[in-house]
Amino acid sequence: MAHEKKPRFTYNRLNHRLDVLVKGRLWLQVILAMMFGVGVGLLLGPDLALVTREKADLIGGWLGLPGNLFLALIRMVIIPLAASSIILGIAGTGGGDALRAIGRKLIVYVLLTTVAATMIGVTLSRFIRPGRSLEEGLPLPPSLKPDDLQLAVPAPSPLEGITRELPDMITSLIPQNITASLMEQDMLAIVVFSLFVGIAMVSADKKELTRPLVALTEAMLEVSMTVIRTAMRFAPLAVFGLMAETISANGIGTLVDLATYCGIVLTGLACLLVMYLVIVTIFGRMNPVAFVRAVAPVQLLAFSTSSSAAVMPLTMKTAIDKLKTPASLAGAVVPLASTVNMAGTALYQSVAIMFLADIAGTPLAAGDLALVMVTLTGASIGAPAAPGASIAILAATAASFGVPLVGLPLVMGVDRILDMARTMVNVTGDLVLCRIVSPKGVGGQEKPEPENDPVPAEVVSVEA
Repeated sequence: MAHEKKPRFTYNRLNHRLDVLVKGRLWLQVILAMMFGVGVGLLLGPDLALVTREKADLIGGWLGLPGNLFLALIRMVIIPLAASSIILGIAGTGGGDALRAIGRKLIVYVLLTTVAATMIGVTLSRFIRPGRSLEEGLPLPPSLKPDDLQLAVPAPSPLEGITRELPDMITSLIPQNITASLMEQDMLAIVVFSLFVGIAMVSADKKELTRPLVALTEAMLEVSMTVIRTAMRFAPLAVFGLMAETISANGIGTLVDLATYCGIVLTGLACLLVMYLVIVTIFGRMNPVAFVRAVAPVQLLAFSTSSSAAVMPLTMKTAIDKLKTPASLAGAVVPLASTVNMAGTALYQSVAIMFLADIAGTPLAAGDLALVMVTLTGASIGAPAAPGASIAILAATAASFGVPLVGLPLVMGVDRILDMARTMVNVTGDLVLCRIVSPKGVGGQEKPEPENDPVPAEVVSVEA
């Protein structure tokens, strides 16, 4: 006897829930909150000095509390959200040729755009040399001790280090203990684990045995999205607090002092955005103006939160509704892209390491530049999708090339503001990838979007 198929979760329900926020002009609320945050930050900042530094820090800390709570709430569920989305998304592709095609496009896209980003950053820095006008002898950041700079002396060749560590790096991609990876919030390991689970699910001979796992995964996605929906209602307040805290701590004067450095980073990110528009026009077959209009709300929220992981739900919705990406593909591609597609971060780090080298009076030789690009390409892929994560990667990469860290305080001073810009670029790249892998992209034929789960019917069907 045939039984009616009853999918437990659909992306249509996700769309309906986020539509409530979009129709409520969430983007307008975020813009206004950002403007008010900048204004309050200027009043508290060192430029106007209306209050003492101690009081400004105290007030800024309380103003930033809603934003920090917002980010903490998002981070709390981002792992179950990403894992369940990847598993159900891969299951929805049906495996086989479709899954392999997505994998090929993703790998080629991420590698080429990340390499292009590092080339843009290195080229701009090579010609403009933003750190030449600054003197050496800058104070060390509080977290660094003088002995730590011994790490930044020319030691083994970077090529030798890469060659020696590459086998271990490849092996480490496979999580040996998924529980430990969850405890450490190792996003890359969790993504790899979810990929294997999703592939195994579509490859299983007895798919009826996978139904309990499907039900659990759907429930995990449902709960995660409920938390996300609640958190998104407080996004304007969070944006206001984060902007006020950032501006009050750094002030506009910090940007003026480092105008050349910041200008190079922002110019490079602008070049990267133009490259993305060219890609989406040629390979995604979409009008660039229409694309910009479609992704603008996501870009704004990504700029405000400095976390591509935090805007993942809205990125999925935009890919599905505005870019016409099938829900199954969006569920698999967006979490993957937010983890490995970090071209904006690679560009920022390439400019920053050249800046540090110029400040320290140890400019990198021409032969090292290619190794810098290779190293930063690898280091950026899989970088944590959270605010401030790139500083640790930058310090480690600089040390491996013998670049002293004496200029790190300057980089850290404007990192938050530049982090906003590069996060916006990273999210834009994720959406370009969604458009490319969709049936409308790269010469494909559009297919009707199923209304059910991004999981094959034989996997989710329930027998009485």
